[in-house]
Amino acid sequence: MNTTVRLTERSGSTSSQRSKGFVPVVVYGAGSDTQSFSADAKTLNEILSKNPRAILKVEFPGSGIKNAVIQEVQRQPLNRNLLHVDLQQIDMKADLDTKVAFHFTGDPVGVKSGGVQQVELYELDIRTLPDKLEASMEVDISGLDIGDQLLVSDLPKHEGWEILTPEDTLIVRISPPLVTEEPADQDTASPAGDGAAEAAKTEE
Repeated sequence: MNTTVRLTERSGSTSSQRSKGFVPVVVYGAGSDTQSFSADAKTLNEILSKNPRAILKVEFPGSGIKNAVIQEVQRQPLNRNLLHVDLQQIDMKADLDTKVAFHFTGDPVGVKSGGVQQVELYELDIRTLPDKLEASMEVDISGLDIGDQLLVSDLPKHEGWEILTPEDTLIVRISPPLVTEEPADQDTASPAGDGAAEAAKTEE
């Protein structure tokens, strides 16, 4: 996978840049001031689709290549086009605070029994060296039954990671099946209704 992102100086309006296939990019971190550039949207989309936590080689205009990671992405809600990307410069020898997405595997036994899987947390906050970053954290939830839940404290230890998310944070639960009430039988008349009808006949 090509992980080199070439930055260019911004020119013209944001909308005109996007119409030419570029996306606004902000770069910060590693003791540097925040800087604004543009980058090729196609290149960024390819990286995001394959490994959003990849360590990138970012080529700055006139100042060489530096390491960075993607920290935030904004997309248009309907067509999912890139609107903005934040890049954080990194020191390969210094810890990095970042997020890693969960990748749930296995079919929970509780879901097979009719339960409902409810995901409450999609990403984990971690602190690690850049070379220990991974695209996602695989979590096997096949053993969860109805009423079971998985907390951050239940996650297996991962070498080189310090988990920053509180241990009592809920990740996923298997709730009981949803109960749908049967509609009342419309052919069954209430006793009060029958009495009213008889009273009407008597008055006549």
